[in-house]
Amino acid sequence: MPNERAILCGSATSGGSRQAAKSLQLRIGNEVHLKSDDLSRPVTADIPSVFADLIEIATYVYVADQAVTRGGDGVENVGADWRRRLLFTVPVRNVKFWRNPEVMEALVETLSFLSEDEYHFEFVELLKPRQMQQYLPFSKTGKTQAVQEVILFSGGLDSLGGAVQEVILDKRPVALVNHRPTEKMSRRYRHLQEMLSSKARDVNAPQPVHVPVRINKEKRLSREYTQRSRSFLYASIAATIAQAYDLSRIRFYENGVVSLNLPVSPQVVGAKATRTTHPRVINGFSRIFSLVADRTFAIENPFVWKTKPEVVKQIVDAGCGEFIKYATSCTHTWELTKLTTHCGTCSQCIDRRFAVLAAGAAAMDPAEAYGVDLLVHPRAEGESRTMIAAYVETASNVTKQSAVEFFSRYGEVGRVVRHLNGSADVSAMQIYDLYQRHSKQVVKVVDEGIAAHASEIRSRLLPDSCLLRLVCDTAIPLSMTLPTSEPVTPQEPQLALKKFVFRKKGQAWVVRHSGKQDFILLPSKGAAYLHLLLSSPRQPVSAVNLAFQVARVPHQFILGDAGERSDKEAQAAYRARYQELQEEMTQAEKDNDEATQNRVRSEMNDLADELKDRGWGGRPKKEHNDRDRVRKSVGIAIRRAVKQIAEYDKELAEHFQSPRLRCGNSPIYEPDSDIDWDL
Repeated sequence: MPNERAILCGSATSGGSRQAAKSLQLRIGNEVHLKSDDLSRPVTADIPSVFADLIEIATYVYVADQAVTRGGDGVENVGADWRRRLLFTVPVRNVKFWRNPEVMEALVETLSFLSEDEYHFEFVELLKPRQMQQYLPFSKTGKTQAVQEVILFSGGLDSLGGAVQEVILDKRPVALVNHRPTEKMSRRYRHLQEMLSSKARDVNAPQPVHVPVRINKEKRLSREYTQRSRSFLYASIAATIAQAYDLSRIRFYENGVVSLNLPVSPQVVGAKATRTTHPRVINGFSRIFSLVADRTFAIENPFVWKTKPEVVKQIVDAGCGEFIKYATSCTHTWELTKLTTHCGTCSQCIDRRFAVLAAGAAAMDPAEAYGVDLLVHPRAEGESRTMIAAYVETASNVTKQSAVEFFSRYGEVGRVVRHLNGSADVSAMQIYDLYQRHSKQVVKVVDEGIAAHASEIRSRLLPDSCLLRLVCDTAIPLSMTLPTSEPVTPQEPQLALKKFVFRKKGQAWVVRHSGKQDFILLPSKGAAYLHLLLSSPRQPVSAVNLAFQVARVPHQFILGDAGERSDKEAQAAYRARYQELQEEMTQAEKDNDEATQNRVRSEMNDLADELKDRGWGGRPKKEHNDRDRVRKSVGIAIRRAVKQIAEYDKELAEHFQSPRLRCGNSPIYEPDSDIDWDL
């Protein structure tokens, strides 16, 4: 792999068993420095050494992320060198712990998804371990005070909304952990802190504890600015501080559209779109920190079901609207000046400005602070212009999409819901509602902008590359005129007007009974089982065969049963199906039926290959309870689907009752009369 680098950390002098073409030496205290001023030394006295290891590992990962360029043309064009292979050799105090396969797996899986790179770790003994205070010096005079919550405070709008929620609205004693990669923004952060503290006094709330942690590194190590692994360092520091206060959770505050990370623009995909608070990342961090702390350690995002405009409105309604102009969202910090605090061209600036305008808070976020105005300034040809046009077009399309069309377009929903708490069906609909609200807020800003500048648009006084002209002057969909990383999906033809329909559309089901109004049935195993039974009326189908057929369908098509539980049920279905085939083979051998023997033998070999491909091993051992487990699981799933149908059509739900629909070892659908189901 051309974009490969060995990262030699601390005292490590060789890459151990893994070798790479190039190596990079990183040492805390030499090339890299960590410092915090506001957390007292007594609080940190009893932090376990494994947390010191955690912070060092996170620091090395963060610095390597910036020191090793993604190559090619960087973020402008995602090329073959975007994904990097990083081989870390890290001296640690607790070698046995970090070499534990469970710890290693949690670390590698989480970081690989977070930054879309390939990680390898080799842990060696740290010969001269240092105390945490030796490389992360804390204040000797800082006061120790009670803290009930530790939240991450980046200084952006969402984290400001979180601080306002905790400090001003809930009046809780909190520690605000702020990672500062550069001193350039320190003045703005301090101003926000002072305003929060002053407001807390006004409302008689406890003063927040501010914990700024700074990283200084050699200039030559700043080669890549995407910094996708920053949140790992950020969260590790916060988790260590929570441990110091004997707390077992931390909170991120990030609006749901950014957190869930569906591609709102084709130009913001993969590692180019932040996964800082993606539910899978949050769960991964929680798993790592729980192992480190040797107890359950939770990470929460209370804003997961809020849009950014809703966060901004909450800030304003709390009487903190004047804070907004001091919150910093821009990623191009090296371009900023005292007056121009946001570039206006990066995805974060675009998202922020839409949110402020949609929330009616424009007066609290001066337009002159943006290098490029969202609506009326010209945009240079390239990614910025393409991205903002596609952003608006995507929002416009989502506002017109039904739930089934939305799930069909965004298959990622199936992978997101398994990492959210609660019912996957409910979570899927919450995601749909979240994106509907977000998209309507974006479209509202554009419509109001067009109305406010109608005369200038008509007279062609606005630049032809500004957003309002791009929207108004384009007679065909923007995606037809802009380069895009995804093909434009044609609209699916309308369903034929049959009286009975149970048809898959995208990743959901369109259902119609007796010619009545269609309704959307969310993806689930029960719906898939029903579809198979409707396909073979009056023919019993073994529950094992039903489960086996559905188990071979990708998880994104069965949202209601995704995740680890689904994997276990699928394994049981595979084992039970294999047992059925063994019994068929025994009978075929008794009957001297060579044709059946050949068919069954071929299917058993194919099944064994599938098991290997899924990582479940080869030919399964016989487990006598698998059939009963599968039978019960299939029956429960079908009854759950019928219950869901009853919410839309009680008559159809009654139709799917005994004796017309029976479960058991061999479920069967026997309608009273012939029904021509469109399947």
